[in-house]
Amino acid sequence: MNSFPDAGAIVAVQYYKKTNTIRIGIVDSGIGIAASMVDTYHPKDDLQAIKYALVPGITGTTTREGGTDYNAGAGLFFIKSIASINEDLFLVYSGSSMYKLLKNPKKRLRADPERDKHSEKDNLPYWQGTVVGIDINLNSTEAFTNLLTLIQSTYSQAVKERRKERYRKARFI
Repeated sequence: MNSFPDAGAIVAVQYYKKTNTIRIGIVDSGIGIAASMVDTYHPKDDLQAIKYALVPGITGTTTREGGTDYNAGAGLFFIKSIASINEDLFLVYSGSSMYKLLKNPKKRLRADPERDKHSEKDNLPYWQGTVVGIDINLNSTEAFTNLLTLIQSTYSQAVKERRKERYRKARFI
């Protein structure tokens, strides 16, 4: 997250031995997701900005598909993908909106967060920064290894499709 927080961020992690799960919470008091994207993607509200941030290859630092060498726009997508496949908790709260991934037994990765089984809320108490919460089950399996391969494939395909769509549009010189 490129949030420019004055006071830094807080990261809290707790391990649950019985379920072999870690719970991670990250909170910052930076500019928020919408403000970080206002110059590049012009989100209409906080919820749309959160959804943009969940799309692979979209970052508030550039409109270049796939981001840059320093910010590929993949972090929240990777985390959401891990939570989705493992049926773990994942939520993002920024501004006055929240996006929460819901358990989905179909275990599909989707580049478009709108197509994920999720809940969303708007008009919540305003938080200038960003909050991210995730539970991650640590049971290492072949499925997790396959998940990492699938995440990379989905990311690459989504960026390729957006590039193709962008260059299909007529440009006048």
